[in-house]
Amino acid sequence: MQYAVNNMRFNFLYIDTYSFNKDWVFLEAVAPYSMLRYIEKGSGTFFIDGEEIRAEKDCIAYIPQGSRLSCYANTDHFVFTSIRFTTTVSFGGGDFLADYYRMPKRMEALDEKQYFDQIFYWVRHEETARMFLVRGNLEILIGTLISRHCSDLSEEEERENRAAHFDPRWREYVNLSDNLLDPRIQRVTDYITFHPTDKYTPQSLADMAQLSKQRFSSLFKQQIGKPPMTYIRELKLGIARKLLVSDEAVSDIAYEVGYGDPNYFIREFKSLFGYTPRQYRKVSQGSTGDA
Repeated sequence: MQYAVNNMRFNFLYIDTYSFNKDWVFLEAVAPYSMLRYIEKGSGTFFIDGEEIRAEKDCIAYIPQGSRLSCYANTDHFVFTSIRFTTTVSFGGGDFLADYYRMPKRMEALDEKQYFDQIFYWVRHEETARMFLVRGNLEILIGTLISRHCSDLSEEEERENRAAHFDPRWREYVNLSDNLLDPRIQRVTDYITFHPTDKYTPQSLADMAQLSKQRFSSLFKQQIGKPPMTYIRELKLGIARKLLVSDEAVSDIAYEVGYGDPNYFIREFKSLFGYTPRQYRKVSQGSTGDA
């Protein structure tokens, strides 16, 4: 057990800031990765595995990988910054941070915003060491949250954790390998993180991972929770939705995020968000992002 704890790593996937008006609703879906959301403005309500969480300015919501998530905005200008990540350890098929460290689904923020800001900055900054700085700030953020919010365990919880350290039966309960991101997949997700608007094909991604197309697609979906082209499509369209805060022409935004055909871009955007880009720009008054 101690080996698993000491060797746990966090695989950073993506970060962005999202803004919604009061009519925003996200219907229930299973979260394919873990998320930390810092509420910048307004308030919203998250339902995480049926538990109602009211998220207000300067609080952090934790959404474990595999949980059932739905949410809606309570106010206009509901804004949050969301980090997506996976962990290299699962806990009895559950979530390690929630089940071992008892990380709450809602936490009051103190100085944690600086780590969200640093991650956001370094993801978009041209710096050779930026991935190390991104991962480092993610680990400090999670470590800070554990230190502040997960240290006050009951006596019973303390006994369970001590048993987990020493009872060999727990070895069957903790899994270190299933969530360990394959380095070939990590290489691809790292590249996509810093180049989300590049043009990709299943074959080009498989070549990057040095795998066959079929093997790569299967492994990517298994480890990230969705097919590679779906993952990239959602990143591109999320960026496009953010760009709609400007007066930039829809066709220019389409080209900017890597779509050669603006009409295809419009169909894809409507398929994912339920509005055409023009409709979305009008009804949201500049809202961006996704769940």
